Amino acid sequence: MRILLIAAVLVLGACQSAPTTPNPPAPAIIKVPVATYVPIDAALTKRCSWVRAGKPSAVFEVSNGRKRCLEQYEAQLDAIEGVQARPLP
Repeated sequence: MRILLIAAVLVLGACQSAPTTPNPPAPAIIKVPVATYVPIDAALTKRCSWVRAGKPSAVFEVSNGRKRCLEQYEAQLDAIEGVQARPLP
């Protein structure tokens, strides 16, 4: 058993180890532009609700509700455009 161990050590000792490779140079730092999103306030994305279907006699109430929501959405879009126009630092 000892002879086999000594023979294995001698055989493996005669093998040359792989040459060491030098460390590669450090890669250059590349700056990548990252898109930055402006946070939008939840109040600017709040949905408006109105009675979508009503009696024929309530046509003016439904129309006024739609108009109110349309004006709210237009105001929200104006506010969002104002926020998005400013660049982030």
